[in-house]
Amino acid sequence: MFSMLNCMPLDPTVYTYRTYVVSSGDSFSARKAVEFEEGLKGNTREDNTDGEKRDEASSLHSDSYIIITIPRARRVHQSFLTAPFSTLQCFWACLQVLCGAHPDQRSLKRSMASTYPDLILTNGPATAVCVILAAKLLRLLDYTMPWLSRSIQGPGGQSVDAQSKEPSPARLRTIFVESWARVTTLSLSGKILLPVADRFLVQWPALAGRRAWKGMRETEYVGALVY
Repeated sequence: MFSMLNCMPLDPTVYTYRTYVVSSGDSFSARKAVEFEEGLKGNTREDNTDGEKRDEASSLHSDSYIIITIPRARRVHQSFLTAPFSTLQCFWACLQVLCGAHPDQRSLKRSMASTYPDLILTNGPATAVCVILAAKLLRLLDYTMPWLSRSIQGPGGQSVDAQSKEPSPARLRTIFVESWARVTTLSLSGKILLPVADRFLVQWPALAGRRAWKGMRETEYVGALVY
């Protein structure tokens, strides 16, 4: 995922607050997130020649992202009898993160229109399923019960327009990137998320145009994103 982000122009002035969600035990991804943010901070420093401005930019950058560890949905060799319970625990943690209510999560700025993220970019196994399904549940609540959605977000969180009373379509958009290792068949996570993700990206031509069932949206072939 971070290899893909390094190849694309991520503008920190557009995506001003970034949350990295990693599974428990995945210290490698956490280190990569720090390295990626250090690269963004280095680019910010190059744009500021004055020493005082560099320090100010560095301070602001340190408050612009957070790394959150959530329970793993299913551990390697975990029994299928206990997997549903750990998956529910992971799903609940994903809901907390998306609402800005996770215990390790810093309070979001009150000036933000919503505590919900604008964009969710994910790949990989069961954790990706949990976070995208959690986003879909929150969007459903946003459309059907906006009063409940506002109470979930907490003070200052508002995902509906004050005049139109309609939920904002710009929140909780989901993009799933199928694993680079999946050349001719979709992963189990991919088969689950193909009908529900807003965009489903595949990296091999053999997977282009796949559908979960007839008449539904197809996968999008975008070429190799992860090297």
